[in-house]
Amino acid sequence: MKSIATIAALLLAAAAATAAEPAPPINIIFSADNASCAAWAKSAGNKLIRQQYEMWARGFVSGHNYANPAQQVKVGTFPGGDDLYKYFDQYCRDNPQHTVVAAAIQLVEQLAAPAPAAKPAPAPERKQPAKAPASVPVK
Repeated sequence: MKSIATIAALLLAAAAATAAEPAPPINIIFSADNASCAAWAKSAGNKLIRQQYEMWARGFVSGHNYANPAQQVKVGTFPGGDDLYKYFDQYCRDNPQHTVVAAAIQLVEQLAAPAPAAKPAPAPERKQPAKAPASVPVK
C-alpha cells in the first residue's frame, strides 16, 4: 500500500512540474514579417517556402469565396505553382513596398466573377379583349 502512495505522489509531482513549464511557442508560418514583397523575392530559390505562400493564397481565396458568394473565384481559374509565382513576382517587381497579401487581393479581384443574375419572373400574361366573331358586324 505504501508503494502505491509513493507512485501516486511521484505522478502528482511530475504532473505539477509539467504544468509549470511554459507552453512551447506557436510557430506562425505566415505573418506581416514574411508577407512583404521583399520576403517574397528572397524566397525565389526555395520551392518549399513558395509552396507555403501558395497554400496561404489558396486559403485566402477560399475565405474570399466563403464571404462573397456573389463574387466567386471559380474552380480552375486560380493559378497554381509557377503561374502563381510569376504573378507574385511581377506584382512585387511593380509594387516593391506592398505585400503578397495585396497581390492576392488584386488577383482575386481580377478573377472573381459576379454570380449570374437571377432571371426575372415572367410578366403576367395580358388578356386580350375578346374579338367579335367574323359573322357579327362591328359597329
